[in-house]
Amino acid sequence: MHALWVSLKEHFNCGVKLTGVVQPPGTCNKKRSPTTEKDKLESELVHSTKVICKQNCTRTLLSRLNTGDPSRNIVEMIFQRASMNPTKPSTKIKTVLKVKNSAEIVERFEKYRERVKKKAYEQYKRHPRSTVDGNELLRFYGTTIVCYSEKSKLVSELCRDPSCGACRIIQSKFDTDYTRRNGVQLNTSSEDLSEYMNAVTSVKNIKRAAIVCRTIAGSIVNVVDGEYLDFDSVGSEGLLSNLKCLILRNPSAVLPCFIVVFD
Repeated sequence: MHALWVSLKEHFNCGVKLTGVVQPPGTCNKKRSPTTEKDKLESELVHSTKVICKQNCTRTLLSRLNTGDPSRNIVEMIFQRASMNPTKPSTKIKTVLKVKNSAEIVERFEKYRERVKKKAYEQYKRHPRSTVDGNELLRFYGTTIVCYSEKSKLVSELCRDPSCGACRIIQSKFDTDYTRRNGVQLNTSSEDLSEYMNAVTSVKNIKRAAIVCRTIAGSIVNVVDGEYLDFDSVGSEGLLSNLKCLILRNPSAVLPCFIVVFD
């Protein structure tokens, strides 16, 4: 999957910045409660009313990739391989949207990467990977979307519907009341949506969505170590490159690249 993503990045620049990642103890190795996801989703939507009304907001465009498009094929393969249960029938993907971030967002992302690299260089023996690219990882952000339809324009701006989770979280640059309190949680699974969010999508016109993101993880500390000083991110299980979830302390650490809309 990593090779597919590298191939995709060579041809497309998503344009976003990444920052430190934080994963409080027990966050990733426990099933998230419906209440937690309910708070997350509601926070996105409440915060969105302020975001929509802002003037001169950063312009972000969504470009629909047609079936058969080479980049869409790669994104779909990455999505399917990152399924929670690869042995079950493939999830039906309705569409793939490419996120065209503004130069401002891309610049912020790259500046954060440079800060992480500089800090890692000073501690090279401890974090050699971070000196190369800031320890960039591919992760998914689970949410919902309402502005998708079979007749959507090939290129469009983010919608203004307060109930559209995907457009609101991207427009907020992942900076909401919820993420300020809890960080931005991303996962290795492409289908990580709670029972509550699945119930929400039963409402007409609301679809499940996964935002494919580039993230700068920087130095990752395992919660087993019990030390949380001087780190960029925290993980709770598995190899550092295969952590099931990461929580980013700084929303600048997330670069949304694609939105996969699925059943």
